This record gives sequence, C-alpha cells and structure tokens, in this order.
Amino acid sequence: MPDRLDRKPVRLDPRLPWLARTRRFLSPMAGVTDRPFRTVCRRFGADIGFCEFVSATGLTYGGEGSWKLVDTDGEQGLVGVQIFGSDPEHMGQAARLLMDHQMDVLDINFGCPVKKVVRKCGGSALLADVPLLERIVRAVVGASTVPVTAKIRTGWDEDSVNYREVGLLLQELGLPWVTLHGRTRAQLYTGEADWDRIADLVATLDIPVIGNGDVTDGQSYARLVRHTRCHGVMVARGAIGNPWLFAQMRAVDEGTAYDPPTFAAMCEVLIEHIRGEVAAKGERIGSQTVRKHVARCFKGRPGAAHLRKAVFAEDTSEGMIAVIAAAAARGEPALAGEAGRDG
Repeated sequence: MPDRLDRKPVRLDPRLPWLARTRRFLSPMAGVTDRPFRTVCRRFGADIGFCEFVSATGLTYGGEGSWKLVDTDGEQGLVGVQIFGSDPEHMGQAARLLMDHQMDVLDINFGCPVKKVVRKCGGSALLADVPLLERIVRAVVGASTVPVTAKIRTGWDEDSVNYREVGLLLQELGLPWVTLHGRTRAQLYTGEADWDRIADLVATLDIPVIGNGDVTDGQSYARLVRHTRCHGVMVARGAIGNPWLFAQMRAVDEGTAYDPPTFAAMCEVLIEHIRGEVAAKGERIGSQTVRKHVARCFKGRPGAAHLRKAVFAEDTSEGMIAVIAAAAARGEPALAGEAGRDG
C-alpha cells in the first residue's frame, strides 16, 4: 500500500532495511510500555515498540529491577531498548551488557524531563551539556553491535534551544535517526508541542527525523506529518489506554477509513491486556500495572467513571475482568441510573 502522506526523502541506514516502511513508533514510557502493552499496540498497527526506559547505572551494577525492564527475548516484531544516564562509562558498559538481549535498536534518552532523571544529569539535562552528550553517544555507539538512535527535546528552555546543533551532531556521529519531542525540558508536558521546530529539524538533517508531541488520534497524526514531512511519528501518552490510536494512524497511512471498535471489542482488548500483565508479572503487580490503562480506556463515555470505580474496587484480576465482561455484555459502561453521567 503506497504511503498517503508527503514525507521528506531521507538517507536510510543500510543496517535498518525495515526503517523505510516504519512509520508508527510506540515511545518508551516508565510503567507503561512493558511487553504486554507493546504486544497489544503492535496488534493495532504500531510498527515498533520500545521498552520502558532503563538506567544504565542500574544495568551496570546488575540491578534486578532494571534488568526486568529489558523484557524483549523472544518478542515478535521490532523492538527497541532505551537507556539513560550521565556517566559515559556506565552508558557504554550498559550497551555492552545489553547486546546479549534481543533488540533492533538501542536508543539514548536525552529527552526525559522528570526530576528524578534530570537531577542525576540524565535525560534532557544533557541538552545543557553537549560535550558530555557527545561523549555518551560515542561510548554507546562504540559498545553496541546494533544501531544506536536518540530521542531529544528542543532544548533545556527557551533561552537555550539547541535541537538543531544536537541533531546535526547526532547525524555526524552516525545515528540512523533522531526523535524530536517538540517541547523544551522546562515545558515538561505543558503547552503545545512546537511542530515548526520538528519541521526545521526535518529540513536540516539528511537522516530520518521521528516527530513526537501532541498526537492523540488519526487527524493529529496526519497534521503533524503534513506540517513537518517527518519520516515517522512516535506516540507516548496518547497511547495509554488507547492502543487503537495506532489503528487510526495506520488508516491514515493506508488511505482507508478508520472503523472504531465497539465498546464490547474495547472490553475484550482490555481483558486480554489484563491477562497478559498478570501472566508476565504475577497477580498483584500485573493487576496494578493495568490500572493506568483502565483509567483512560473509556474516558468520555457515559458511565465510564462508574465503571472505573467498579473495576478499581476489585482486589483480583479475575474480579476486574468480571466487571469489564459484564459491562461488555451490556454494551455500555453504565449501570441502570448511571447512563447520564459523564466518564
């Protein structure tokens, strides 16, 4: 099926023959993009999914919690691992250790704005120290046997916007693509992503730029690509509880009509996701992990708030599944008397 959107011709890395047709990226997200969720998103059109981002220092020192996040072995489909840290030696050592695990790319996190990452000079903090950023990239590239990519923001704040400088450096260092989130670190997740800056980086670089920021449905996906001519789009928060976002994006790419799922079909996917989380992590952690998806899944539907409350009142995954299955049988989230209430 031909691509329906106008995208800038780019220089593709021969090590990644699949990149030419890879358009829809699931971003690494802490506590979200585990293997069960990646599997669900792939089913609806995600071309590649990333694990939760993981501390290079934690991997270097053999932290059990860190290594559990690298849950890729035997995975069907394209998968990436993303690491963060501020110590070039630890970043290089983590890359070497990771080479025993399945992955198609190894991504470096230069974009995370959260305090617990930034206060250790990781994530987007490195945009304020480009020489250290360069040393980290060289250490990771030198240690990795798979292609290395990076995700950045537009800069630390409006007074230090440097995405073009960083993007050109990453291209010079041999990275096959760069992902740009259209906000500064100071913005966190507030305001609007600056798509003009994504478009500028697309025009500046010869390698693919993956756009990121404010894509929540098929229409916003199409607008971002048309505005920027980016090679692909990475989605993060918009996919939480909404794997159907990838089906909307795929419909845009293929020039077909998007057929939204019925409420009952959404319930079936959510039940599948719950069972996948419990199988992967055990009853307690698995049923807790999926709650963030339940909280967003039916947002806006009449009675959704009641359904969320009823699901969260259950102590077991089977109890949660029973509540969702009963709602699916009714064909709506609401019980009698609840239909007029907003979710």
